[in-house]
Amino acid sequence: MESTIVKGVSVLELLVRNRGPVRLSAIASELKMPKSGVHRLLGTFIELGFVRQDEDSGRYSATLKLWEWGQNIISDHPAKRAAAPYMEELHRLTQETINLLVLDGDEVLFVDKILAPRPLRFSTQPGSRALAIMTAPGKAMLAHEPDAEEIIRQSIATRERAKGVDINEVLADLEEVRAKGYTSANGSWTVGICSYGAPIMGRNGRAAAAISVTAPTERVDEAKHAQIVEALLYTCARIAETVGQL
Repeated sequence: MESTIVKGVSVLELLVRNRGPVRLSAIASELKMPKSGVHRLLGTFIELGFVRQDEDSGRYSATLKLWEWGQNIISDHPAKRAAAPYMEELHRLTQETINLLVLDGDEVLFVDKILAPRPLRFSTQPGSRALAIMTAPGKAMLAHEPDAEEIIRQSIATRERAKGVDINEVLADLEEVRAKGYTSANGSWTVGICSYGAPIMGRNGRAAAAISVTAPTERVDEAKHAQIVEALLYTCARIAETVGQL
């Protein structure tokens, strides 16, 4: 792989990860690259419109151009186009936060969301990521991946957030998805929040995406649990039918 491209992407990733502008010296130090090389890359990205430099501080930050590209890719995703009207109906039925996610390696990528109308709610921005094995929708998609066990083992071995996760428990959750069509998690990613996830199946037998319903644990009693599960499974089945026609 061309080393200049790799270095350039590394610089962009660092800028995207940081919440604010970053000094040239900090970029070079974190990436273990010479400042002269980083400076050249940043100059090129400024010319292309991907990076801006603050006139007062001299620090660098990513522009919205990357976000625009990402939005174009996400908006063209067949699951997003198919899911929108059904997510609205699921939101109306449950009155809780609805998310659309896709699997990317050992992570889930949040593609779309509809927030619960109540003040106490769970919110994750589209474009955010989470470890698949730590989320209900992530497990819902992994359950239909041929190399799921390998992905799980890799996450546990290399991801700090996954240290201590019992692989047998995760595999049992995947079996639950295959048997029941969904799985749930209570506080595994965010304390006090329960999440339900079900796959949107593609024609190849793998999950094209997943839908999650998230709610504060205190709002989910037995009746609410049953309502969420029924509505979620129905919604994912309807979306899968539409995805298959795209």
